Amino acid sequence: MRRPIALRVVFGLIGVVAPGATEAQDDTLLPARPAPLIEIAAAPFFDAESATRRPAGRLVLGDDPYQLLSSDRLLGLLEQLTSIRPHRGWRTSTSTGETEAFAWVEAGLAELHFLTALGLETERHGFRTFTGAEFWETSVTLRRNGADFNAPTDATPGHRDWIQYALRFDSDGALNDRNRDPQVIRGQPLLVRTASQLDSLTQQQAAGRAVLLDYALVDRSLMTASQAVARAQALVEKRPAAVVLVTTFSNHAGDSHGTFAGDVNAFTSTDAEPQVPVVSLRMEDLGGFGIHGWGDLAAIDQVTVTCDVDLFAPGESGYLMAQIPGRDASRAVILGAHIDSPNTPGGLDNGSGAATLLEVARILDQSRALPPVDLYLVWFGSHERGLYGSFNFTANHGELLDRTIAMLQMDCLGHSLDGIDNDVWLESWSSDVFGDDPLLWPHYLASLASDHGIMTRVADYHGLVSDNSSFAAYGVPNANLIFMNPYQAFEVHYANHLHDPYDSTGLARLESDAFVDMATIMLSAALATGADSPDLRTTPPPDRRALFVGSHTEGIHMSPAGLVGLGMALAWEGFDVDMVPYGQAVTPDDLAGADLVLALPVHDYPSPDSDPTPYDEAWTPAELDALESYVAAGGLLVLTNTDRRLKYMNLAYDGNEDWPDVNALAGRFGVRYLAGVFPTTTATVTGSHPLVEDVSSLRIIDSNGHRFTAQSGETLAVVGSSPAVAIVPYGAGEVVVLADLGMLGASEDPPANRQFWTNLAAYAR
Repeated sequence: MRRPIALRVVFGLIGVVAPGATEAQDDTLLPARPAPLIEIAAAPFFDAESATRRPAGRLVLGDDPYQLLSSDRLLGLLEQLTSIRPHRGWRTSTSTGETEAFAWVEAGLAELHFLTALGLETERHGFRTFTGAEFWETSVTLRRNGADFNAPTDATPGHRDWIQYALRFDSDGALNDRNRDPQVIRGQPLLVRTASQLDSLTQQQAAGRAVLLDYALVDRSLMTASQAVARAQALVEKRPAAVVLVTTFSNHAGDSHGTFAGDVNAFTSTDAEPQVPVVSLRMEDLGGFGIHGWGDLAAIDQVTVTCDVDLFAPGESGYLMAQIPGRDASRAVILGAHIDSPNTPGGLDNGSGAATLLEVARILDQSRALPPVDLYLVWFGSHERGLYGSFNFTANHGELLDRTIAMLQMDCLGHSLDGIDNDVWLESWSSDVFGDDPLLWPHYLASLASDHGIMTRVADYHGLVSDNSSFAAYGVPNANLIFMNPYQAFEVHYANHLHDPYDSTGLARLESDAFVDMATIMLSAALATGADSPDLRTTPPPDRRALFVGSHTEGIHMSPAGLVGLGMALAWEGFDVDMVPYGQAVTPDDLAGADLVLALPVHDYPSPDSDPTPYDEAWTPAELDALESYVAAGGLLVLTNTDRRLKYMNLAYDGNEDWPDVNALAGRFGVRYLAGVFPTTTATVTGSHPLVEDVSSLRIIDSNGHRFTAQSGETLAVVGSSPAVAIVPYGAGEVVVLADLGMLGASEDPPANRQFWTNLAAYAR
């Protein structure tokens, strides 16, 4: 169970929500929203009366844009998106389904002739993810009295971050091949629908059978994740031929309705042999075969499971960006959504957001409305694998971020369980642990919504919630637009039919009014923001530059987007945060004028076995010369290292075999990282340097910080007798040496190393 994080919730237009508890979940998901500590506050920045005086912020040459919004159009687009490849696999990042979804968006944008004439441009960018999956074929055939019925079926892509677990869901057990080699399992069915039956099941009873398992017995929303995984592992160890998870729709709190059945169910974290195909189906889809419940299922005499899934390490994904020119090209607004909903349940999360972006573009085209500033619409891929799309986007578009007024993400439209009231929320992550941050952008959006009679709530959540969070470290005001109640007693996905088999267009239709409200807010952000020159940033105007060098850091979570607290500390000291992205060599021109340079660790994903030219990251001599010259001329460089791949602000995964490669750079300054890591989470401050003023200890990641030696300089923190932080003079400049990149990240709030980050930013200035 993660320690609850204190957060401040500011209610703009509606009353108070009671604190609730959050069910534990494992680290395959974004960290759960914890029970909030609520401070009631008014919304002093904008109010409904003053908002009505705001300029409309658009030049309209045709129809009124807002009159063109309709639920029928939104739902029609949603139906098209979620029907691209129905029933193969879940959350189809890295798959053919994702590629076809991008093509669907591009085809829709190509029809917008007014915007095309205006200068509409689209770009699709590719990137690698740690793992990926392709679903070739998934089906379950039920036989009764000689008659067959093919049930709509979904497979799971396996674990997102541990290859050995993910590989259990590869049909042939081999990574990185695209051969069609389905597992075809035929066997007698074994129905398991009670806990006592599952617990008493023997290997003799289960071996070779196709187990039809009531998903409620392993539903991680109804028990702890460890309990669910233990049950799943015990079943696999009894050697069934296949496991078919059977879900049933319910809208009652306390009942199972299949949450996480297809993407991160308990079986994805089992550490058991042998490999067993695990698929899922909905009881409701069996009605055409006369099956309406477990009693009818008992008449089945044979089950055939066909599953053909290939796993990749790394996977291939991307994002799609559309630029719509505005009247002022010196500024920009970004609207985003993630597009992992083709050929999978995902109408609510987040087909609704992906469809809304396309509808915003269509409305601008039909109404011939010109945005006041450049408008960027971005469909992020591989959100569900770990915000890969937005992390890569922010790393690669520094110039755009520098002129971006604000970013708004739509994720997602909820359909709540009975007794839970959803509202439209605007979530953001304030930097109030470093300075006064009144979340001007969410309140600005709330006032735009009030122009249309839409009530919203504003929440300050200190943590990653969606792709908007990837913009926080770069100083871009951002917000996440959702329709749910994120601070009630249940885990948000369970409370809202998100990540379950019923996350469909049908449920979206029941929330059509909220769907239109959310689209209205997105359209308002596009048409109004910038027309009235809103002051949305709370940090001082940047007059310094901090450059993160990730030229050889493929693990994209080890970038500013994953080091949010440090980015915020730099913003409060007047720094503009820039990034040299992975795959782009750092040059003297990049370093020119930088007041602080942070060299991120060398790291690459595993090369495919089939790759005839596997890649291995390393600094080039030209890059080493550039970085050395930067320091010698008076620059401040931070050296970092990591023994493992880090994700989500300090979750540590597989080992980083490239950790010694930093020595090519460190050696230029008389520093050498050594084999062996610190088996601790604390480094003790020993120096009196301004970098460690008012700091007694530093949080590090257990068994991740590498020991190092330095020929000169001052040790600032130690683990035992070994330096963990040092500052080394070189020429006219200095090098700050860190044993662990994790010192610059945080998984707690307030962050343990906050004062160190503040000191680093002030010292750099």
